[in-house]
Amino acid sequence: MIMIKQLAIIGATASGKTSLAIALAHKMNAYILSLDSLSVYHSIDIASAKPSLEEREGIVHFGIDTLYPHENFDVTHFITLYHQVYAQCIKEQKNLILVGGTSFYLKMLIEGISPVPSISAKTQKSVETYMRDIPKTYAWLLGLDAPYMSAIASQDAYRIEKALQIYLETSLTPTAYFVKYPPQATISQAIAYLSDCMG
Repeated sequence: MIMIKQLAIIGATASGKTSLAIALAHKMNAYILSLDSLSVYHSIDIASAKPSLEEREGIVHFGIDTLYPHENFDVTHFITLYHQVYAQCIKEQKNLILVGGTSFYLKMLIEGISPVPSISAKTQKSVETYMRDIPKTYAWLLGLDAPYMSAIASQDAYRIEKALQIYLETSLTPTAYFVKYPPQATISQAIAYLSDCMG
């Protein structure tokens, strides 16, 4: 089985991650995958401090300017992107550098997340009906699964919807679902990583 070298660089905005990653990419024959949750969006440039085309020095970058601000992007989308990039690295015999400030994405790659169920059109229609009254739906889910829902704010529509999708699609509470389907690590091989090392 073909393996590639992987390096992760994590640090605060303007800490020198980009220049270090590009320099190492030249030396390592590597592509770069952004771990920044904002860099994935077009038009969000200042807050993310994404490198310009000139600053990238010809190094292929992934996870930059791939979506528009109205489009959803979360850790499950990122893991799908990682698989696509990893496959391309294998095919083109490139190593991979992951760089950015969203250490949560890296943590989920290493520690894993539970696979999410496919949501049928019928279930999604029911979800949309329930989500018209978020307080009532939250209270109902809290009664079904207090340990899980108590960690979710009563107005956190995104996470409430995810919990609702799981329950309506599988008939399992989120707690029971995640026990049945425990986290699966995406990165199983050793990965070197640098954190806040640029001073």
